[in-house]
Amino acid sequence: MSAIRALADELARRSDDELRRLLAVRPDLILPPVPDFAALAARASTRASLQRALDNLTRPQLQVLEAIVVLSEDDGGPIAYERLLSAFATADRPGLDAIVAELGHRALVIGTVPQELLPVGALADALGPYPAGLGRPFRTLARSIPRFGPALVDAVRLVVDGLDTEAMNSASAAPALDRALADPLTWSRVMTDAPEGAAMLLSRLRDAPVGSTSTGGDGGASPAVRWLLERCLLAPLDALHVELPRGVGRALRGHAVHTALETVPPVAVGRTVSARVRDNAAFGAIAETLRLMTALLGSAAGTPVATLRSGGVGVRELRRLREVLRTTDAEAAWLLELAAAVGLLSLDPDDSRWKASRLDAWEALDREAQWLLLVEGWLSVDRAPALVGSRMPDGTAVNALAAEASRPDAPMVRQRLLAAALELSSTAGTSHEAAGRPGGARTGPGDDGEAGDVPVLTDESVIALATWHQPRLHRRFARLLPGMLVEAALLGLTGGGALTLAGRLVAEGRFEDASRAVGEALPAPVAHVVLQADLTAVAPGYLQPEVARGLLRLSTPEGQGPATTYRFSAESIRSALDLGEDASSILGFLRTHSVTEIPQALSYLVEDTASRYGSLRVGRAGSYLHTEDDAVIATVLADPRAASLGVNRIAPTVLVAPASPQELVALLRSLGFSPASDAVVGIGAVTERSEPVPAARVPPEQLRSRLNPWSVAEEEISAQLTALRSARAGAPDAAAASDSETLVSLETLRSAIRSRSRIRLGTADSEGNHVRQVLVPLSVSGGRLRVFDPEKQVEKVVSVHRVMDVEILEGSPSDG
Repeated sequence: MSAIRALADELARRSDDELRRLLAVRPDLILPPVPDFAALAARASTRASLQRALDNLTRPQLQVLEAIVVLSEDDGGPIAYERLLSAFATADRPGLDAIVAELGHRALVIGTVPQELLPVGALADALGPYPAGLGRPFRTLARSIPRFGPALVDAVRLVVDGLDTEAMNSASAAPALDRALADPLTWSRVMTDAPEGAAMLLSRLRDAPVGSTSTGGDGGASPAVRWLLERCLLAPLDALHVELPRGVGRALRGHAVHTALETVPPVAVGRTVSARVRDNAAFGAIAETLRLMTALLGSAAGTPVATLRSGGVGVRELRRLREVLRTTDAEAAWLLELAAAVGLLSLDPDDSRWKASRLDAWEALDREAQWLLLVEGWLSVDRAPALVGSRMPDGTAVNALAAEASRPDAPMVRQRLLAAALELSSTAGTSHEAAGRPGGARTGPGDDGEAGDVPVLTDESVIALATWHQPRLHRRFARLLPGMLVEAALLGLTGGGALTLAGRLVAEGRFEDASRAVGEALPAPVAHVVLQADLTAVAPGYLQPEVARGLLRLSTPEGQGPATTYRFSAESIRSALDLGEDASSILGFLRTHSVTEIPQALSYLVEDTASRYGSLRVGRAGSYLHTEDDAVIATVLADPRAASLGVNRIAPTVLVAPASPQELVALLRSLGFSPASDAVVGIGAVTERSEPVPAARVPPEQLRSRLNPWSVAEEEISAQLTALRSARAGAPDAAAASDSETLVSLETLRSAIRSRSRIRLGTADSEGNHVRQVLVPLSVSGGRLRVFDPEKQVEKVVSVHRVMDVEILEGSPSDG
């Protein structure tokens, strides 16, 4: 029976609760819904669905699945449970039982512990050519490498004593060599005679079967390599690369697929840090991040952030922001990315510059609300700011806010980071408590304790634990997690390398509790400064937004951190006067918010600068009117519409207005005059550019991402179960049956490709006729089947949608 049909029958026998559990862990199976169990089994057997399922398996689950696939390929069919148990040098039987049951629940394996086990559908293809880090079997290598097949017979003669090899060919030599190497005594005897360096070379390939070494027969290969090639303990891929056959790899692992079943996650933590040091570092980072974000938005409000033609913010602009914020390039890039993620910066399409779109709304928020907005945006943004500055394959650097920093998997990786940090901290805390060490016990889900030591999260420990939970994602974890740990520290989710109370609450999904905890921990902002005789003001802490905003109008900040120094100068006072202030309002603000008297030098500076301000007046004129007729000027000024256009008389014969020349001409013509325009179309007209429309804040429930981006609601699962049970009781759906038959045919083709067997292939020609041919399938991908025609001795390609039926012919595998 086909594996797909067997899976369909097994799924139909499941209870509703078991099906709900399956669809909860593999929601893509019903996106979109399927009409019956045959279609459900067919979709569960596809390579795309299986790859999604494999990405969410833990290391021991993946180890067991790899062992089942390897053994079923070697045995050519289902495997017994005892055979699976022998695939591990050391294995916990109860743990193995639980893992096999879980793989069965996930529809990755057909069968249960007392029965034979069979991998589902295209699982071997989804795992790739080297499952469990083992090479290909001898029989597969013999078909792929022309000179390797004949060498197998000679290898059997050298490895196996007393075996008649006269009538042996490559097809019979492969299983004979497999059996010989599976015998510990034979393997020990063979390696006893190995030359120096052979054992070391094999050990290097034990976990990665393809390696680089010279295989030349003209003296280029070392004696150890030649000895291994003669006995087919290595397979030559080309002049510089070799592959370790599967049988040799298993022998090196103690004749097992895996040396051990790793059921225990790596949660060991080495260093610890004081809880008080952690909290001080975290709260300082939070306050500094909020200050820098406010400074960034203030800078962007005055000078929008320019972009490159190719997209993103260039190195020069990033350097300018770094100098404004007095921080590093990496932190400036991260702040830019974060501000854009939460809508505090928006891109103006008219001039391709990033502008502050919600500065007033940002400053009106409490600091804990500001922090929560940034945390939610960080968790949800599908970008990796830590990649900014890194090099792409073509040698160019990744720019901030450029498309190259986009990573759709970034939210999932951040959630995995928090989950790993929570698990490491909780497990380490439990072990500390058991060992009688302080700082390990927690009295509640959000209580970190006020004293003692807490475990430090290193890049290596977080990557190791995240990889244990999702081993197939190791490369992306290794690339993204170190930078995300730095970002988590800037947001106060960690402090001194340890998970904070706020970080734990965010990891548990308790965002509002985390916000309250941050609000209670941060010191209250101050509303006063200390004015000094050297024309500076010192802030004794983080200032209230309106006070900080007022000081920025009057002075220039120096330094960074909570105790910022603001310096007054003639230029800074003139800037305040340009914004509409005068001497009395400036001095009034300083008296209100200073705990000391205003120094005489500062009073003189303000009053002297204000007294000299305004002797020259500069304004904006979009159009002018020049005439020698006083009656015309009087008529225009008397019209009420002139006031709405802002018309002013600046000389006896000249009027100016901020309105455009076209608007002023329209007014004059409505009064009965016939003016001549000096303006050239497109030049001289000054128009106000509207500010970008503030982006609406995304609700928090939409910002919070999930570990699995595929999700279905309970109502969808219930509707799907009803449809499945109804289809089981009624007539089968013709379209669904056609889809499942197509996948059964693909399954048969893949089986024939692996065994290189001849098939009788039925296809529909261009006129709709059913044509049957005896062929040898070579590969199938992208909707195309590549086959070899042994009668005509040619290769050809057949579209999969034309395949009507497939039958594997009995007999020995083809040598075509």
